[in-house]
Amino acid sequence: MTSYFMEVVGDTLRVNFATTDEGNPISAPGDRIVKDVQSLVRQLIASGQLPGGNLLKIHGRISLPASYTLAHELAHLYRAIAVSAPRLGAYIVVSSTTADYPFASRIDFHTNQVKQVPCATELSVPSFLVQLQGDVLYVQINQAVSVDGDQIVRDVKAQLQKLTDSGRLSGGNQLLKVNGRSTVLASWVIGLELAHRYGAIAVFDPKLGTPDLDSYIVAISHSPDYHVGDMIQVKCKPYKSAKIVLCGFKNTGKTVFRDGLKDAIRQREDAPDDFYVISGCPDGEGAYFSETAQRNPDLARQLKDEYKAKFTPEFAIGKAHDIEVIKNSLLLFDVGGKISPENELIMAQATHGIILAKSESEVSEWQCFCQKLHLPVIAIIYSDINANTDTITSESPLFTGTVHRLHRGEIVSHRPLIQALAKRLVEFVP
Repeated sequence: MTSYFMEVVGDTLRVNFATTDEGNPISAPGDRIVKDVQSLVRQLIASGQLPGGNLLKIHGRISLPASYTLAHELAHLYRAIAVSAPRLGAYIVVSSTTADYPFASRIDFHTNQVKQVPCATELSVPSFLVQLQGDVLYVQINQAVSVDGDQIVRDVKAQLQKLTDSGRLSGGNQLLKVNGRSTVLASWVIGLELAHRYGAIAVFDPKLGTPDLDSYIVAISHSPDYHVGDMIQVKCKPYKSAKIVLCGFKNTGKTVFRDGLKDAIRQREDAPDDFYVISGCPDGEGAYFSETAQRNPDLARQLKDEYKAKFTPEFAIGKAHDIEVIKNSLLLFDVGGKISPENELIMAQATHGIILAKSESEVSEWQCFCQKLHLPVIAIIYSDINANTDTITSESPLFTGTVHRLHRGEIVSHRPLIQALAKRLVEFVP
């Protein structure tokens, strides 16, 4: 059974992680996924379903290593390739040799209108950082800059061009490893720009690593020494990380609170560059959800329904492993709204806990659960949908208070309690 799904609909290649007949995601490691992606896209090309032409749009979910693989397989067939950006309700052109679809332009999901959106202000620093150290290309989203995906792809291409002009990104028959926090759009640009400069390109996959080893998946290869799907492990330096879980029952506003806290931390000058946020829930409300809901609620709901999975032991085991091997100095993640064996597996990987609740009885239940896991609780927050203001009753040693009106789609990063808690969390960075 393949781990991935592809379907050609008109000028669009629809992609997604495969599911069983019952709708459960098929659990597969990243190395198998890139093999399946390469095999599937080659079958579609051989059958004439991907004949090439002026434009191909990519819509759906895809892993970062698989983005490189798809980029390499399709680059020579189409004059322009555009990848979906749900937050914008548009496709972003990541590669183009035609004036019909300029690089970094947007193609509206519904109207297919092509539009170029200039950067609103002159950026003093790029939104995406690229550095070459030895045979590793380190990539990083610049948390200090908030821009849309079209600006990110411009900055990625410009950063790569600077390295090329300096003679550092000279290419060759050797293996290039790519490591760091990226986006799917950025990965397409890097893959398209570098696919034919190196003998092989391997992409860091934290899910396959261990606390002692970094794992890379070969995503592109022109070399007999490497094959797509090969896994390369490199010993890594010891690290310390603050992994903070946001827990509580459903309907407390955890997703809204998580995203507000994420934005508040990213706005801080003392926030670590590698601050990272993921979801430990299978509810389909990933990092994309809140921003998409603000721009296009109907699209957000559609994507949530597509991405939603069942909360199975397999999901919990996989998510717990993801959290265990993440090496970022500050990680924030939320979990589903139940006290369950699955959440026990996931939360056991946290170093600190935040409880979001509507009553003292709810707080008591989650405190007992955290005590069972020997997980120190650093904040207890009451969510009051009817309140008009935040209140902070204590900031240390236990942060406590009330946050008001966590309505879905509302921007809450400026709330006083969320700002104060963001400051507190940054203090936990090792």
